[in-house]
Amino acid sequence: MKVLVVLAQPPLPEGEAPARCALALIRGLQARGLDVKALAARQYYAQPGEPPADLPVEIMDLDPPRGGWKTLRPLHRPRPELSNGAFRARVAELARDVDVVHLEETQATWAAPDSGPPSALHIHYLVRRDRALGAPWRTQFREVVEFRLAELRAKRRHDFLVASSPLVGEALARLAPAADVTIAPLSVDSRYYNAAPLDGTPVAGFIGTGTWAPTSQALRTLVTSVWPRIRERVPDARLRIAGRGTERLVPDGKDGIEALGEIPSAAEFMHGLSLLVYPLRRGSGMKVKVLEAIASGVPVVTTPAGCEGIDAGAGAIVATEEDDLAAAAGRLLVDEVERRSRGAAARAAYLERYTPEAATAPLASLYERMVS
Repeated sequence: MKVLVVLAQPPLPEGEAPARCALALIRGLQARGLDVKALAARQYYAQPGEPPADLPVEIMDLDPPRGGWKTLRPLHRPRPELSNGAFRARVAELARDVDVVHLEETQATWAAPDSGPPSALHIHYLVRRDRALGAPWRTQFREVVEFRLAELRAKRRHDFLVASSPLVGEALARLAPAADVTIAPLSVDSRYYNAAPLDGTPVAGFIGTGTWAPTSQALRTLVTSVWPRIRERVPDARLRIAGRGTERLVPDGKDGIEALGEIPSAAEFMHGLSLLVYPLRRGSGMKVKVLEAIASGVPVVTTPAGCEGIDAGAGAIVATEEDDLAAAAGRLLVDEVERRSRGAAARAAYLERYTPEAATAPLASLYERMVS
């Protein structure tokens, strides 16, 4: 079977979270014997870098909208970079020679061809569960509206939808009751994630993009409420915080906190941790940081929202109350036996359920239904 994968950004080992998952998606489909070709848009805000040479991916560089990101655009077709011009034409051209078109991420729906083989749209999260609208004159308002319109377009245009978690799948089933909704987890490629040693001085960690609302809210909860309670239990505990924009939200050097800001490698960051602490309150879909932690054999302390769609077994401690989160993290920081046991369970859960080949099994079954 021939599959065209359409990407809103290039697949990169150290790109943004969707870029890392896109790389694993392609390799997982290949491992299942599918003939894969990919077309990726490199938009003006994309991170630098080139995909690995073994990936069958074509990159198209797209110009920014005239006048910049804040230029007003017609909301009936709000993503001109993907919906008009050369990129959409190239998608239609490549689609003539395949059996199935796989559109990765919500915004890729704007590049869907009007005719040709059946297509499926993979939705990672639901924007209104992640972000408030905000003030109408702010960029966030425009972005939220655009993503919401893309979700509504998916209801009208796609008979086949893919969700990254059961909760997202349930919401899509309500949104589009006539659609075939498949749950297919995100994945990261195991070749980039070695098991963390979990030795030496125990260090808690947090990683994310500081400008993304769910991340910034979780970080504030961690720094102002959860971390002080952990320090009460473990006075010499250390916390490393990484990710673009996070350094502006936390006090570096205070109370054992290390604010690293943007880092070159998320995998290397995970490899130096003893546990990941992620007190997320609002957010939908699978969280790639949690997936990367269990891939690295790092135990996770988080909330139900933080572990959505991920079955880490004993590798994750899930709690809702901040004091319970602090107690669990404090215990793992001082108890090496439990820390190693839960780390091994996390790694085992990843190897069983979230490697590229395992995670793409539902997609292979979906493609069979689509062509039949």
